[in-house]
Amino acid sequence: MNIRTLAAASAALGLLATASVANAAITVNTSAGYPVADDLFGTSLGLNNQTMLYDFDAIANANVAWSGNVLQGPQTGGSSASPPYGGSQSGDTTMFSSVQANQTSTFSATNGYYLTSFSFYLGSPDAYNGVVFHLTDGTSQAFDGNQIWGGTPASPGGNRDMGFRVYYDFGGAHVSSIDFTSTGQDAFEFDGLAGQVGVPEPGTWALMILGFGGAGAMLRRRKMAVA
Repeated sequence: MNIRTLAAASAALGLLATASVANAAITVNTSAGYPVADDLFGTSLGLNNQTMLYDFDAIANANVAWSGNVLQGPQTGGSSASPPYGGSQSGDTTMFSSVQANQTSTFSATNGYYLTSFSFYLGSPDAYNGVVFHLTDGTSQAFDGNQIWGGTPASPGGNRDMGFRVYYDFGGAHVSSIDFTSTGQDAFEFDGLAGQVGVPEPGTWALMILGFGGAGAMLRRRKMAVA
């Protein structure tokens, strides 16, 4: 197969992969009684065929990456904003994310991989928090502070006695990255990013092979020119 034919095959595979998830919708999964209160470390992950992908401490899956603010908990004082909550404001002594006012932090799949499901531990849900899922087909889906966990946050400042692990159903969608925002006020605090990582799209593999083939052809031409 020559390079031109391989490029055409790559494009076709990419279109097929995109078409299969184009109409998927992401929803909060409440079918099994979720969000689950006080599930920071994901004791229910196995029920959803998920694993911990990133916990801001020791766990960092090789095919995901994080970009954003990270704090050490608990914060000083009796009203710590660090998870877990669940009736206790003393907080968690491990690292957690705290997205500050008008900032964005991003959790992404890397190396051509993608997420097929997701969950995270959310503390003190606030109306000004937001999450945006970016799909591999180029579309996105946004959730505001109420939609993030399927409830109504206390206002102002959320409810620091509340903490939930929120599970999402992607409906077959493939997600390349997730943005976390906090609009106008501090902050968006969470921990324990979990889910499933899918293998690279067929089109991605084909493009990688195409790249390797092109590099090999260039090397061969250089050798012939030197000879």
